[in-house]
Amino acid sequence: MSIEQFDAYQKAGYGEGNVGFGSKVAILVVDFQKAFTDSESPLGGSPLITAAVTKTKELLSIAREVDISIVFTVVGYREDQQDMGLWPLKVKTLSTVQLGSKWVEIDDELEVLEKDIALTKKMPSAFFNTDLINILIRQQIDTVIITGCTTSGCIRATAVDSFSYGFRTIVAEECVGDQGLEPHRANLFDIKNRYGDVLSNKEIINHLTRKVINQ
Repeated sequence: MSIEQFDAYQKAGYGEGNVGFGSKVAILVVDFQKAFTDSESPLGGSPLITAAVTKTKELLSIAREVDISIVFTVVGYREDQQDMGLWPLKVKTLSTVQLGSKWVEIDDELEVLEKDIALTKKMPSAFFNTDLINILIRQQIDTVIITGCTTSGCIRATAVDSFSYGFRTIVAEECVGDQGLEPHRANLFDIKNRYGDVLSNKEIINHLTRKVINQ
């Protein structure tokens, strides 16, 4: 983005404030499944995503210590592709992500506990045609911390829907990844200036642990 474009962006009023944390937080882990983390998959092998998985493991470890709810999502489709919508016209490789295959399994580096919630989705947003909104409302969650992949696809779509439903939306910057660096950076920039906050693990962990200490 040129200086002139950035100035116009600021003049329009984008990024003037922060949403901050509310009273109750959940962490959403979007599609850190082997289809996107395993280099043997046509969709996987990105160093950005691999690094984000490791940082997410660090964040989840602290979240479990302070009893934060964790929701995992995976994307998966029928073998006959009847539930894929128009994906085959745009991203044919997604047809390899079949329900029951190893590609819908959460990456081995991330542990899914019995108390965690796991949802299967079909489209970019974790909110679209899933039970996520009901789960968050049931637990009186008002702040959603988003991790996962890909930044330019499912993370952005989930962040927009989270914001649209009225949740304070925070993207864990080190815990999201993409196949490309430029779309990764561009979408973090846009999310930060339009829909939520983009924070480091240190900032998030400091808030979570400080909140517990002060209770």
